[in-house]
Amino acid sequence: MSGGSEETLWSGSLADFCEATASGAPTPGGGSVAGVCGTLGMGLVIMALEISVKRKDAVEPERTKGLIEKGRGVMKELRGDADADVRAFRAYMAALKLPKETEEEKQARREAMEGASRGATEAPLLAARHMVEGLRLADAAVSLTHAHVLSDVGAGAGLMEGALKAVLFNVDVNLPSLGDLELRRAMGEERAGLAREGGEVAAMVLGKVAERFAR
Repeated sequence: MSGGSEETLWSGSLADFCEATASGAPTPGGGSVAGVCGTLGMGLVIMALEISVKRKDAVEPERTKGLIEKGRGVMKELRGDADADVRAFRAYMAALKLPKETEEEKQARREAMEGASRGATEAPLLAARHMVEGLRLADAAVSLTHAHVLSDVGAGAGLMEGALKAVLFNVDVNLPSLGDLELRRAMGEERAGLAREGGEVAAMVLGKVAERFAR
């Protein structure tokens, strides 16, 4: 799937994306599919806010508009994260295929592999940060959303939580390949922190949604 001069997952049809995911090709894989799911989750939260703010009984319309603007920024980042995952995987595969006959080639390949492993770990970590940010926005959206579309905030938060869990598996699989032990430790700690915060915020969102439904 390509769009303009830069290849992107977002220019093809949803049907094509599903078929590509279910094919024998390695991309789109878990990280990029998680990015797409996180993007759609953020979109649901934004939709609920867009509908709510247009009502005569809108709660704090100016705050809601600000939240919509922030949400659209996060959604744009998540779209980019999905494409970045594909690029990171391809860079890793390209490094893996480099020649290793001479000592110079072996050294060049080792350096390329280290850089590619770092990129393949940084990409899902960045996506996870954006998903946690999206969950925080969903938490803020609950009180501003009309009851008729509150389920969409819950659905969006659920998708982003699942996407967060999914994308962090890409961190797990790439961390052991990092030769820089200090970097590996730092990234591992960030991974744990994002998983913890994301889970806590998602639980808050879903709890608040359920509480409002129970009234």
